[in-house]
Amino acid sequence: MALPSDKHKRWSLQGMTALVTGGTKGIGYAVVEELASLGAIVHTCARKQEQVDECVRQWKEKGYQVTGSACDVSSRAERENLIKEVSSLFGGKLNILVNNVGVNLWKPTVDYTAEDFAYIVGTNLESAYHLSQLSHPLLRASGAGTIIYMSSVYISTDVIFNIFIRAGAMNQLAKNLACEWAKDNIRVNSVAPWFIVTPLNEPVLNDEKFLNEVKKRTPMERPGEPEEVASSVAFLCMPASSYITGQTIVVDGGFTSGFSSSWKQSKSKRWHNQLMPVAVIVDGLFRDSPLLSLVEPKESERKGYVVFRHATVEELAAFGATVHTCARNETQLNECLQEWQKKGFKVTGSVCDVTSKAERERLISTVSSLFDGKLNILINNVGTVYYKPTTEFTSEDLSTFLTTNFESAYHMTQLAHPLLKSSGAGSIVFVSSVSGVVSISSSLYGATKGAINQLTKNLACEWAKDNIRTNSVAPWLIKTPLVQQSLENEMFLAAVEARTPMRRVGEAKEVSSIVAFLCLPAASYITGQVICVDGGLSVNGFTV
Repeated sequence: MALPSDKHKRWSLQGMTALVTGGTKGIGYAVVEELASLGAIVHTCARKQEQVDECVRQWKEKGYQVTGSACDVSSRAERENLIKEVSSLFGGKLNILVNNVGVNLWKPTVDYTAEDFAYIVGTNLESAYHLSQLSHPLLRASGAGTIIYMSSVYISTDVIFNIFIRAGAMNQLAKNLACEWAKDNIRVNSVAPWFIVTPLNEPVLNDEKFLNEVKKRTPMERPGEPEEVASSVAFLCMPASSYITGQTIVVDGGFTSGFSSSWKQSKSKRWHNQLMPVAVIVDGLFRDSPLLSLVEPKESERKGYVVFRHATVEELAAFGATVHTCARNETQLNECLQEWQKKGFKVTGSVCDVTSKAERERLISTVSSLFDGKLNILINNVGTVYYKPTTEFTSEDLSTFLTTNFESAYHMTQLAHPLLKSSGAGSIVFVSSVSGVVSISSSLYGATKGAINQLTKNLACEWAKDNIRTNSVAPWLIKTPLVQQSLENEMFLAAVEARTPMRRVGEAKEVSSIVAFLCLPAASYITGQVICVDGGLSVNGFTV
């Protein structure tokens, strides 16, 4: 099924201009190819002109619009010349800057010399910082700019590769610029991979003992592939990710989620999910209405399915997924099913109050029957919220919040596990909230969402062996019927906008798109992550 035109634009980079540093090898090469395959016009650079020329020749043979030039980004003068060239090529406008260059020296901290320090900082941090400064006018002139910093998961480990202290600097720089440059319509994020199979890592990954240690420490029991990093970079550059800024997307096979088999696909299958129809479960109608959708596979490839809310249901169905959803109100459910049928979507539904254990069990029985005992995707989307001071919450309030926001999702996940495992490639997405990440008024609501975020990490590690990925999406205020009355209060809306770097509330489709991405094969090395969709709220401190 082809995407509707508006969704196609959100999931495309057609005509966008991009600069990718260090694009002739490893992750950088994969990023250039990913962006170009999605329609971007790309310029890349590397130190050796012959390498650049060979790569550009390969890309032109594939029909990609890619140019390149020699540049040592550790040189200030060469960085300035690079941006002048890019400005000339793209008419003074740049949509995407991917700071990908990085070097490492693996030593104990006490063995690093002053020369080592200068080399590392100059190449990894100073170059990215200066290129961002130089690119700012071009990104602002484009009207919709995006910066991606290639970071690392090493910021959260105790390994001796202290070169990766730069990861902490890059991640924090992304947060600062996300807040400072939001007014210029420039989004800034970082992508933090674990061990990826690249020429840079080849020496250590060829050591069988070292490779076995990496596998043992990684819930998915394998290093990642460059394409699995490149797809996250590409998604963060798309209009579909327009409310995500200041975030660090970790691509690590669950490594940072705790202690506890590789496969490749063509780009079309990775992005359009033609392997599986999907059933998205749990209240797919109105209140928080996200969107879901995945592409219909060939009949021989039909392996399983999923269930979710209105916007999410539509997102997945527009991608071609076969979706089952549920809601408490039968009349509203039938109206939605008729609407989706008219649009040509493959969506079924059933009445279910997910706060009831018996009804949850009946729902999963229905889904199992519909999809032959297999389920590719489970979206746990139900939630309730109201605000009180902590001392005023009653035992009844506590029971309501725990049953609706946590117990229902926990039990649904337990029930769905055999179906997800049977599909061969399962994905769970919990719709959480920034209230589980930062303090937002209701302590009880925040506690239940914090529990969901931790459950995400635990299941990512425990069920990786079953080829089930688990992630959560944490939105800030989103324009839905649930919050419409609050947003009509001018003082409240002004306070929300003042606290949000992007100075606006989000749209349902800006949540549904990241949910859909996490369900795609393109996100195959992302698990155990909590991704905030909040216009920069969760990283905002104090910006003058």
